[in-house]
Amino acid sequence: MAQFKPEEKRRAFERLSSVREIVFGIQDGVLTTAGVLAGLSGAVSGRSQVILAALASTAAGALSMGAGAYLGTRAETQVLRNQLELVRRESERHPYIVQEELLAALAKEGLSREAGYRVVKLLSNAPDALFSTAEQKLYGLSGSTLGNPTLDGLLMGAAFLAGALVPLLPFVLIASVRYGLIAGIAMAAIALFAVGYVFEGVLAGERSPTTAGFRFLAIALGAAAIGYLVGLLISPIGAASAG
Repeated sequence: MAQFKPEEKRRAFERLSSVREIVFGIQDGVLTTAGVLAGLSGAVSGRSQVILAALASTAAGALSMGAGAYLGTRAETQVLRNQLELVRRESERHPYIVQEELLAALAKEGLSREAGYRVVKLLSNAPDALFSTAEQKLYGLSGSTLGNPTLDGLLMGAAFLAGALVPLLPFVLIASVRYGLIAGIAMAAIALFAVGYVFEGVLAGERSPTTAGFRFLAIALGAAAIGYLVGLLISPIGAASAG
């Protein structure tokens, strides 16, 4: 007989909340490194120079992305904690207003006013329960949804590093610059498709994970192509200003 275990489900949801950092890190690592390899392969004669530049880009990117995720989540967490504290103080000063607003919120969700009144009355006997319910129902805030800056930073940095190694390893292992670049770009495309297939298809419960994989690949490559075209458009401007 299957057992419902809320604590295990909660931990699973917390792990899934890091999907954004993983997907973003892998996608950026793959595209950034593939772009460095493609750009330098035609401009630099030495294969070792291309590899060193890609390694430097990978290290800098992983550190930058990890630090950015850490600082972003830390700032978001501090702002939300401050808002939660303000909500708690407001609730303590005006409990009756909170009760009325909570009663109206429960009515919008289909609970009769009489039943809602009984619920609010029970919650009022435990101020912490009343305030935590008000935080979620009225303001969409919850202390349990606050991010973990250290975890987000580590995941983002590690995901970027993993993504960067996908196109880089074939280039390092294959002696020919041309075939190494082709293999690296092919592996990058496969990795992007796999990310979409797993995260947007399988884990998201989409009916066709394959479609999700191709959609993710198309969006990622489309963004990279637009960036490349913008670079081509502005390069004459830079050359003219330099001249």
